[in-house]
Amino acid sequence: MFGFLNSALLWAMAAVALPLLIHLLTKRKLKVVAISTIAFLKRLERENIRQLKLKQLLLLLLRMLIVALLVLAFARPTLRQNSAALAQRARATAVIIVDNSLSMAAAPEGISSLALARRQVQAIADIFSPGDEIHFITAAKPATLLPGGPFVEADKLRDAVQTLPQTWAETDLAGAFALAREVLEKSRNVNRELYVLTDGRAANLPALSEITGVRGYVVRYTKPLPNNLTLTGATLGNQIFERGKSFEVTAIVANNGANDVQSQLLHLYLNDKRVAQQSVAAPAGTQRSVTFRAVPDTTGFIAGRVALEDDDLSADNTQYFTFYIPPHRRLLAVGERPADLVYVRAALQFSAANNQAATQSWKEITTKELAAERLQSYDGILLANVSRFPEGAAERLINFMDGGGGVIVMPGSEVDLRHYNEALLSRINLGAFGETMGSLSRSDNFMQIGRIDFSHPLFDGVFESSADKPRLDSPQFRFAVQLRLSSGATSIIDYSNNYPFLAERWVGNGRVLLFTSSVEEAWSDFSFKGIFAPLLYRSVVYVAQSRDNLQETATVGSELTNVLRIPAEELSVELPTGEQLKTPVQVLGQNYQVRVTETAEPGFYQLRDRGQALHTWAVNFNAAELSTAPVAEEALAAAAGVTSLAALSAEGDLRAQIEAARYGSELWQIFLIAALIAMAIEMLLYRSTATGVASGKGKTVELSQENAGVA
Repeated sequence: MFGFLNSALLWAMAAVALPLLIHLLTKRKLKVVAISTIAFLKRLERENIRQLKLKQLLLLLLRMLIVALLVLAFARPTLRQNSAALAQRARATAVIIVDNSLSMAAAPEGISSLALARRQVQAIADIFSPGDEIHFITAAKPATLLPGGPFVEADKLRDAVQTLPQTWAETDLAGAFALAREVLEKSRNVNRELYVLTDGRAANLPALSEITGVRGYVVRYTKPLPNNLTLTGATLGNQIFERGKSFEVTAIVANNGANDVQSQLLHLYLNDKRVAQQSVAAPAGTQRSVTFRAVPDTTGFIAGRVALEDDDLSADNTQYFTFYIPPHRRLLAVGERPADLVYVRAALQFSAANNQAATQSWKEITTKELAAERLQSYDGILLANVSRFPEGAAERLINFMDGGGGVIVMPGSEVDLRHYNEALLSRINLGAFGETMGSLSRSDNFMQIGRIDFSHPLFDGVFESSADKPRLDSPQFRFAVQLRLSSGATSIIDYSNNYPFLAERWVGNGRVLLFTSSVEEAWSDFSFKGIFAPLLYRSVVYVAQSRDNLQETATVGSELTNVLRIPAEELSVELPTGEQLKTPVQVLGQNYQVRVTETAEPGFYQLRDRGQALHTWAVNFNAAELSTAPVAEEALAAAAGVTSLAALSAEGDLRAQIEAARYGSELWQIFLIAALIAMAIEMLLYRSTATGVASGKGKTVELSQENAGVA
């Protein structure tokens, strides 16, 4: 669409009539001269006269065109892209969205994209006049409308932009567009504009209905990073953690840069002490995994991190993890009668004496005493030949496991299988006891161990395995119970007939291990075999650590939760910055739940009660933010609710680009050049016309003299 920036000057187009008026007013009047004959006048060439009149007409038109072109040039003509250009002299409402998510920390040329965006917001602010309303929205999750707005003075906006922080959060452009829509729809100003400064890395952007009369602009930061390795994860897997014994952590490294990486160091730290390092090589666009083995030398919460050397994006070079090694294990053993715990007690005392990694306390009670015992005081509970659960005891056991406790179930001759199915197994979705296998009266009919899942943490370093069969002195089981597993339950050890001997199931934040044969001599010789003591000991260690080592990946911005089994008086959370925040506690059944929402940056968050550490979370950035492909401009415009987003280059004069996009391409230079060309043509044509007139006059004089001589 064609328009003018200085349309008020168009009244001067009336000056186009001036050359015509001058021509009419200065037209010479003809004089009547008496001559004797016109014979000699006829000798004038008619064609010359016609050419002279044509040149005079062309001169008139050129002069009128020159005036018109000069007036149009001063009126600053533009070629607008659509009809949504700003109305002149009217107030404006502008919404500026700046993406300050993790990916905007990229610095392909030594300066981050966010730093460039801060500068360019200041250039945008200079375009507006006093009285215009400017709203500022940050697009890091969650999208936030900056308080204190609207800004009607550019200086206040500049101050706000200067303090805009770089975050580790993912992009929330959808939320930013929703906030912008709310502001723009409420505005009553004629001119409404939306500015988006982003790298476009956003997923699941829904299209919005179009907001009429809003003009959109976008500045994209899409320069590729030459050198950028990203740590996308540091996984511990399912393993048993003990002081003085090795564990594994696997780091995942992705090369998101344009260049191949031949060798870059990767470091492993435990409690801020470097304990291992490896070199990693990764071609561009590939991913590599690096496995570290290290030995912790302390107990309690271990704060670990894997770190890369700095590159073009240093914010994605660290992954945090944590695990817990209990300095002391509190165990509760429950039997139908004291004799049921003889072999169990002997095996655990022997194993504990030969393992100084942690101390443990041991309490034995009978089934009748279970109802009065406070289960939350223990890390693990072992049930040996418990016939039936006292009233409410099964519910309390389920709550204990849900809160992070571990339970080991070993059947015996007194166990009521149907009661177990109804009261416990069906409620935790472990499965169901079925028929019995074998006979207590026949010693020549027995089963042996079949399949063993040697990858399970229970067997790490305990048994040797070969490609043919495990090197194991298998117990002989004369009597056992069939177990039909539910979905989600897993078998760790099977009998030779493929029925489970040892099965596992997660229950909330805790877990249960279920044996299907007893340690009683009438059932098997299990308690007399070399497998018994280490398997039982590691089973206790395994279930006792579950509540503090079951951690899903926590990302920046997510909520952290923890269930305490004992009340706390003065709870606080220590942030990665060292700041302490008071934390409320919510009663959850017989437990106490803590929720932490202030997770703005990666690192370690430690829950404390009067200075004592109760729990530690590891929080990392969301790696998906850096692997998400930039959104196409059409999809970005649809999500913003505008017809189109005028693309502005991150380089060059941003103000000139905005004015060109806002008003269109200015054409005054073209009109001025056209006026100069017309002036040059007018001068040449005028000279040729003057020469022709003089030549005609000379011919007329000649003819007059010749006529006089004849006379």
